[in-house]
Amino acid sequence: MEKKSYDVVVVGGGNAALCAALSANEQGASVLVLERAPEDTRGGNSAYTGGGFRIVHHGADDIKAVVPDLTDDEIARTDFGEYSRETYLDDLFNITQYYIDPDLAEVIVDSSAETVQWLRGRGVRFMANYGRQAFNVKGKFKFFGGVVIYANGGGTGLVQSLYDCSEKHGIDVRYNARVMSLLQGKDGIEGVRLISGRVEEEIQAKSVVL
Repeated sequence: MEKKSYDVVVVGGGNAALCAALSANEQGASVLVLERAPEDTRGGNSAYTGGGFRIVHHGADDIKAVVPDLTDDEIARTDFGEYSRETYLDDLFNITQYYIDPDLAEVIVDSSAETVQWLRGRGVRFMANYGRQAFNVKGKFKFFGGVVIYANGGGTGLVQSLYDCSEKHGIDVRYNARVMSLLQGKDGIEGVRLISGRVEEEIQAKSVVL
């Protein structure tokens, strides 16, 4: 049974997991990502999404800030509308039937544009979501709903960009690594036990992200 030690072990290989891994890496931590899937099907649920993102915005200027490739002609032919903080919160509460932590909901909404900019800084390219969220009305595209932008390449493109960034920054990734249990010591969680192939291993970690 092999043993190895990291500051942070992240269980999973989708968008949330990779963002956690990159954040820890940027704070100077040694990081291991454990992805149960093989490399060619990595990415969890994120890889099967359209890659859409909701952000609070008040029109074209805010969208241009996260989609700098928008041309003046596209902006002139598009009504992006707006997606206010209040509308975003209402949508979260309605879709969850209020089964959501209100404080966490506010964090999600208030940091939505900042989060997208953070992702852009890690190689994710965003596009205006014309194909899914806009109608052509007399020559002008009119957006509806809150999902005005998406990651280029959809969920697969989002995941690929984050894996590329993780590799660039020296984050270790293990595929076909199924975490079976947490290692618990007298002071709390101390790592994970996993199976890779038919080999069982223990990985020590100061922190584990599930």
